[in-house]
Amino acid sequence: MEAREIPWPLFSTLSSAHVVLEDFLLRFDLDNPFVISPDSELYHRAFGFLLSWRLTLKLFAVSKPEIRSQYAAFFRESQLVSGLLHFLFCLMPVTGVFHADTGSTPSQGIMRLPKFFSEKPQMDPTASASLLELQHLACCVYFGAVRHIPALVREWFNGLDRRGASAVDRFTSQNVSPLLCSRDIGATQKVDKAKLRNMTIKARPVAREVVATCSVEDITFEILVKLAENHPLGAVTIEAGRPIGVSNSQWSYWTLQLTTFLTHQNGSILDGLLLWKRNIDKKFEGVQECYVCFNVLHSSTSQLPKLLCRTCKKKFHSSCLYKWFSTSGHSTCPLCRSIF
Repeated sequence: MEAREIPWPLFSTLSSAHVVLEDFLLRFDLDNPFVISPDSELYHRAFGFLLSWRLTLKLFAVSKPEIRSQYAAFFRESQLVSGLLHFLFCLMPVTGVFHADTGSTPSQGIMRLPKFFSEKPQMDPTASASLLELQHLACCVYFGAVRHIPALVREWFNGLDRRGASAVDRFTSQNVSPLLCSRDIGATQKVDKAKLRNMTIKARPVAREVVATCSVEDITFEILVKLAENHPLGAVTIEAGRPIGVSNSQWSYWTLQLTTFLTHQNGSILDGLLLWKRNIDKKFEGVQECYVCFNVLHSSTSQLPKLLCRTCKKKFHSSCLYKWFSTSGHSTCPLCRSIF
């Protein structure tokens, strides 16, 4: 997937702040939060850095699926996300309490962590600089990251050493995962029924499960999505019922696409289920699947196969065909091997 840079003003701010903060961060471990003096230049740089990331994540969330994939590729190449997450875990208190602005006694200014993930910081421009507000903003940015770019957060988490991974897992499971699971599962119940048409979605919040049922021509397809206790750090589990009306291989491709989407793409449960539904609908409408990924809709771009081989008349997604050309070293049809 081709990378797309985020708007230059945001990229410039994030890059310059990242360079300044990088040397400072190397002195701290993920499970050893530090205190920044509100009177220091570092405080203001850190505040601007977090505000820029907050805006970047909002931009990512409202972008189209294809643009989100390109932004994600850019984040992966630039390694900006790893720097952000390291900074957040050095700033957010992993002990469950917040340091007072004086930095002397943690008993002052204490607030339970979940509240700082569910409520927005006030950020009053007339108020004095506050370490508590900086920590609150850091929590909000982390929640935005796990919500909007979960695959990138998961990649960073899987690359940590055992000590760092343990600290991140414990902190996220206790303070973030319950709220995130509730919101992600709850979002599946707020969608417009007209958008679902022939699909119903049942939520099981206590079990962290969502069950989707799609009916086409008197045939019913059912699939279950289960979130991990440390969601989104842990893998999503997909359980599919027995296929009726389609081959086992076709059903396996659809299930694999949903699993891949929820694991490696930065979309929601609802996004994944709607992609799964559209594949079923298009299949029964007679739309030909791509003969590289064997899906009707591309998992990243949601596009239909449009590139036609003049010899065998089979169609392919442009992204799949580009990947085939790149890996094979030849500009030939994946099926009949004719020059494309």
